[in-house]
Amino acid sequence: MTHGTRGLPSLLAVGFAGALLAAGSTLAQDDEFDDCVFIDGECVEGYVYVPDFMSPQELKSLIEAESDEIVIVDTAAELIFEDERIPGSVNFPWVHELALPVTLPRDKTLVIYCACNDHEDSVDMAQKLGLVGYLDVKVLEGGWFEWLDLGYDTVGLAVEETQ
Repeated sequence: MTHGTRGLPSLLAVGFAGALLAAGSTLAQDDEFDDCVFIDGECVEGYVYVPDFMSPQELKSLIEAESDEIVIVDTAAELIFEDERIPGSVNFPWVHELALPVTLPRDKTLVIYCACNDHEDSVDMAQKLGLVGYLDVKVLEGGWFEWLDLGYDTVGLAVEETQ
């Protein structure tokens, strides 16, 4: 063995050990994010989503006042949305994962509703929107069925057919 190659096994061993340490530190870094939820790119530890609700009565008042501070968001599939919906609502169907960029305004209060028994789609959508930086999102308390039970106005093809 010549003098130039004598240190090669030692260098390889040191290099291999360094690679293992680097991999270990990467794993440790990944572990530090296990209790982390990323909200608009920021790590928030211990995050638990708690929806903010709006009553149907409050929403009805805002609609009657022609408020430009809210956007009513229906999470139904497009055909259901076209059939019947809350007046002034926009269709933003529930999806498993949001496609970015989201086309809803960030400078308005979003009021989300669904035709679910326990707000499942509305709460899920509100949480997803919060994770991408929407700060003022409310879920319509009682959702679509409460709106109907209260006898509030609806619009759409089904309503037009009955008139």
